[in-house]
Amino acid sequence: MTEPLDILIIGGGFAGTAAGVTLARAQRTVRIIDNGKPRNRYSTHSHGIMGRDGANPMKLLDQGRNEFMTFGGEVTQDEVTSLEQTDNAWTATTADGRQFPARQVLMATGITDELPDVPGLSELWGSRVFHCPYCHGYEVRGRDLAVVGGANPGFTVRMVHLMRKWTDRVTFFTNGLSLSEADRALFEKRGVVLIDAPISRVQPVPESETGVLVNTTNPNEAGGSASTTRSFEACFTGPDFHPNDQLLLAAGCESDNGWVVRQPNGKTSVAGLWTAGNVTSSPDQVSQAMGTGVATAIAIDQFLLDEELQQVRGRALE
Repeated sequence: MTEPLDILIIGGGFAGTAAGVTLARAQRTVRIIDNGKPRNRYSTHSHGIMGRDGANPMKLLDQGRNEFMTFGGEVTQDEVTSLEQTDNAWTATTADGRQFPARQVLMATGITDELPDVPGLSELWGSRVFHCPYCHGYEVRGRDLAVVGGANPGFTVRMVHLMRKWTDRVTFFTNGLSLSEADRALFEKRGVVLIDAPISRVQPVPESETGVLVNTTNPNEAGGSASTTRSFEACFTGPDFHPNDQLLLAAGCESDNGWVVRQPNGKTSVAGLWTAGNVTSSPDQVSQAMGTGVATAIAIDQFLLDEELQQVRGRALE
C-alpha cells in the first residue's frame, strides 16, 4: 500500500470492530488488523448486552465484522509486530512483512488474563470458570459457588464480596492469597466460608453443565497428606490482567501504574495514537468495549475533519 489509510485499527475485538463500523459508515478508509485471538473466544455466552443477552460472543463478533466489510472496511488477519511514525503517518509492519501506512492508529488489542496456577483451571476457563460477576453472576444466583484465589488479590477479594449479592453460599479457596485479619473477619460476618488448604486440581462435575470439583491437599500428623474433594455448582476466579500494550509503550505513550494513560476521548500522549477497550481499561464488558470503540471512532473522525478544514483554510490564504 502507498496511499495511507485514514485509520488503521489494530485489534478486531468488540472495541475495535465497533469503532471500525462507525468509521466505515463515516466514509473513512479503514482497515482492521487482527490476530484472530479475541479474549472472549473461550466463552459460549455473553451477557449484559441489551437486546442480545446470551449471544455467542464469537458469532456476534463475526456479524459485526461482516457489517464492517459491508460498509467498505477491510480486514487483515495478521499480527502487527512494529509501529513507526513517518512524516504525517504511521506505518504498521505485520509478522508476514506487510506494511500498512495510516494517518491515525487506533489500538484495541485488549488484555491477556493470567489465571492462577491451578491444574485444570485453564481448561474450564470461560465455560465453567468465570471472573466477572456482572457478566455471569445472574446465571449462578442462589447456587453453591467456589472462588479460587489468585495473583490479583484486590480484584479477587472485591469479587467475593460482590458474589454475595447473587448467592449466600460462597466458599473462598485462598490458594496462597494472604488475607488480613480484618478481611477474614468481614468474610466471616458475611457468611463466606474460607479454606486455606492448597488446591491440587479443579475438574468438571460429569453430570452437570456448570459444576466444578475442587480438590485440596491437607498435611496430616503422620507426615503425609490427605485429599478432599468438594463439589460446587459454579466457580469464579480472579485473574491477573496484562494489557497488550507493547506497541503503545514502544511508541513512547505515557503510562501510569502499569497502564497506558488514555484521555477521555481516547487519545494517548503520542499524537496520532488512540486506544479503546481493555488495552487501557480493565476489565470492560462487551457493551462497554463497544461503547468506548464508537466514542473513540467519532473523536478520531472529528479530529480528521478539523485537520482537513485547516488544510482548506490554508490553501484559501495562499
